[in-house]
Amino acid sequence: MLGALARPLRALAGVAPLVGLAPRPEARPMGVSALVRVKDEEDWVEASLRSLEGFADEIVVIDNGSTDGSLERVRALQRTLGAELRVEVAPELDHTALSNRALLRARFRWVIRWDADFVAHTSGPSALRRLRAVLAAVPAWRHVCLHPALVELAGDLGHRLPETAVRYDSHLLTFSPALRYRTQVVRVRGHGRPVAVESLRLPRYYAIRRWETPAIFHVNVKPARRMLLRHFWQEWWAEQPGCALEEYVRRRVEAERGSASLAVAAEGFVRRYCERLVPFDPTPYGGYPERLAPALARPRYRVLYRDGRIVGRSEPAGPVSEPSTRGRA
Repeated sequence: MLGALARPLRALAGVAPLVGLAPRPEARPMGVSALVRVKDEEDWVEASLRSLEGFADEIVVIDNGSTDGSLERVRALQRTLGAELRVEVAPELDHTALSNRALLRARFRWVIRWDADFVAHTSGPSALRRLRAVLAAVPAWRHVCLHPALVELAGDLGHRLPETAVRYDSHLLTFSPALRYRTQVVRVRGHGRPVAVESLRLPRYYAIRRWETPAIFHVNVKPARRMLLRHFWQEWWAEQPGCALEEYVRRRVEAERGSASLAVAAEGFVRRYCERLVPFDPTPYGGYPERLAPALARPRYRVLYRDGRIVGRSEPAGPVSEPSTRGRA
């Protein structure tokens, strides 16, 4: 019953700022602040930030201790990017503290939490910049949290998970001093251990909407070692075991798989992960974003088939950079 009432009650609360029952949005310049947390995203960070040109007025990047060249790529963009790009380095912060730090740095009316593996359309009917007209039409008194569509890629640029074609868990919202991210430890059905998750504390007077234009692709295509660490990261964050993430994962795979080799564990994890994937058709989503063209022409990752079945994935040639294991995976 309460669940059924939640949407109309929030819609009613959404007019509270108009009648003086809730604070109106701060007087800020009309525009978009993109808040980007970066941790070892060398493969996609440049395409990601460049795809924000024409949409974001400023990009706030907080690097969480990257060791793979991500930070150097970001800093090189400061000289050429169309939007203002500000960079901080904060290896000591955890995931939620990173988000709150970035939120405090935002200067425009609208803020979007942008991951460094998001790549947007920059032209055509699905161009992200078209969203600016939607934002401009929102009355100055109204608070809005808008969830844009995220088209999911997984494994490589030609596949996705069978259960997830489009997600709506990203957010773009009017800034308020009341906004805060928080960490919660929860139990997920079918998952043996508690996990830590980040959630946004959103005041009830925010109207919630969707933007269904498939403008943004989530490129969930990572090195094998990174994928393995990420798989255990939320459990490590919840348990706070007093050791680095890599050591935690080493202990877990030794206990569960009988081997302390992260390379062997990563190879097996990626194989099992990819076996579930299904082919991705970009046609319903306006094709691939233009900024992915170089990666499509020279793919670094390929899902491998044998006798019509997925048997694994090829990895980029050369050594994989040693990841940092503080804060985020």
